[in-house]
Amino acid sequence: MTTPGSQHFAASRPDPAEPAPEWLPLDRRTIAASTVVAAGALAATAVPAGSGLLLGGVGLAWVLLWTIGGTILGAAATAVIETARLAVTRYRVDAHRIERRVRFLSSSTTSLSTGRVRNVEISADLVQRRMGIATVRLASGETDGSRLILGALDREVAEELRRHLVAERAATDTSELVRLDPGWVRYAPASVMTPLFGLLGIGIVFQVADWFGAVPEMLEWIWDRIGDLPIPVIAAGVLVLALVVGTIASVALFVENWWNLRLEHHEDGSLELHRGLLVGRHTSFDGRRIRGVTLHEPPGFRVLGAARLDVVASGVGTGKDDEGKKKQSPALVPASPRAVSADAAGTILGEPVPTALRAHPPAARRRRLVRAGAVVVAVTGASLVPAVIWPWLWWVPAVALVLSAASAIWAALDNARGLGHEITGGVVALRKGSLMRRTDVLGRDGILGWNIRRSPLQRRAGLATLVATTAGGSGAFRLPDVGREQAPALWRTAGPVWDHLAEPPG
Repeated sequence: MTTPGSQHFAASRPDPAEPAPEWLPLDRRTIAASTVVAAGALAATAVPAGSGLLLGGVGLAWVLLWTIGGTILGAAATAVIETARLAVTRYRVDAHRIERRVRFLSSSTTSLSTGRVRNVEISADLVQRRMGIATVRLASGETDGSRLILGALDREVAEELRRHLVAERAATDTSELVRLDPGWVRYAPASVMTPLFGLLGIGIVFQVADWFGAVPEMLEWIWDRIGDLPIPVIAAGVLVLALVVGTIASVALFVENWWNLRLEHHEDGSLELHRGLLVGRHTSFDGRRIRGVTLHEPPGFRVLGAARLDVVASGVGTGKDDEGKKKQSPALVPASPRAVSADAAGTILGEPVPTALRAHPPAARRRRLVRAGAVVVAVTGASLVPAVIWPWLWWVPAVALVLSAASAIWAALDNARGLGHEITGGVVALRKGSLMRRTDVLGRDGILGWNIRRSPLQRRAGLATLVATTAGGSGAFRLPDVGREQAPALWRTAGPVWDHLAEPPG
């Protein structure tokens, strides 16, 4: 009989005469874990919901019925669903394949070749850790990152499965690249997402109020206190409030995602990433499928001298794969001093990240300034409408002109300064962007080819957009407005087969 923690996976090449391995069940402790998590989430939701019902004049007995009864009913439904899921789900592993089968009204089998598994992630929230179980996510080597999820297994079984799938690199020597410095939390609010988090938080408050029809009363209460203030002061106050809320959210997300961070590098180039506070994650990246790294440096990070590091690898990226499942996160190092991310990137790539990049021609800057001018004209023109309807808003177009001109011109010049590339013996560095500035450093061995795009205006200016194709991340890395004389050196990094493009189309 198989007991938790006692499964053993097949050796490297089983005897064909031996029977196929048996189908194994998932760990039944996941029923209790999922039920506890669902009950906690429902209880947390019941508090504001119950408060809103009481403020709306609903009797206490009805409020208790809806909140406590709803929590119990939701938790019971979760337990039933999880019990049914475990009853119809089985998995098995041999030397060549890992399979998950679901038999309900029809039978569905998901299969991954063990030789194609490139990334393994073991995650466990607080309840799962307490119960000794974990969820295993496997990503294949295809660009779309096809995934197979086993939730949940005994923690020892999950670790044994990881070792079985990455046995070669698990035995190699390791070195620690990065360990979390708690002081890095100061970089979290510098993200471009901070004000968006703040606005989202304010929007959630209004949405909850709308559920109970309390928006008019809330707006009346707010207006009674700030209605006498000038509109610019009110706008500034809303912005400050959004930044405060966004800062709190950014810090909380940073702590949850990156607490206990430890990034290890194996001798064969593979990586092991440990991180997470409430949900602990242990992710393995196959060094044979790492194609490069990306340094993210939005304006706030650049002011503070910080950067975030992502990996470019097969089966890893943002968004969802072809099966609608979320791809494995590419994040390796959070916002931290740029030297930390750059040093880690240099070790992963096998050579230092280029620092001095080749600038693009002046025509690239002119194109961005022209676009900035068009934005200023459009924004100022739109702001004239309220001034024509209500003459007392004469100041709106003037403010719109000043603010749009300052921000658009700054963004255009900053974007132009950020454009650049460099080619070394082993890597190609591509940098672009302003608000979302990123430097993609790709290994030359992993570049499959280049796509060349030239609009009529680009041809007239002697520029071209080059897109590097590689089996990792999004699969395409765009570098806009490269000079005509600079382009050949870039596309030749894909090999001599591209030499026929020495003369770009006119």
